[in-house]
Amino acid sequence: MDPSFTHPHWIVAGVLLLLGGFWLFRWGQRNDDRGVIAAAAAEAAINKLRKNSPGKTRASPAPAAKIGAATRFRNAMAQFLAIVGLLMIIAGPVLIVFGLFYAAE
Repeated sequence: MDPSFTHPHWIVAGVLLLLGGFWLFRWGQRNDDRGVIAAAAAEAAINKLRKNSPGKTRASPAPAAKIGAATRFRNAMAQFLAIVGLLMIIAGPVLIVFGLFYAAE
């Protein structure tokens, strides 16, 4: 196959998709708060075990981990944008290859 640069716009779009995908993926990984949420849940479970000895009966359920809605929303958006970034990382090279080798007739 002879590379023919008949679609330079596709090549530029592929490079931009690749760069944008890396940026979104890194941002999503950096702002992912799964560790914070898991630590808060583990702390709540340990506190519940310490308060309730085996001889006591359960009067009421333990309060849930104190994590705000903003933290949960930011975590969800970080995971979503990391997935979008990964898809952009995959689509970028595909678009570059099509821009290099697709010959419209």
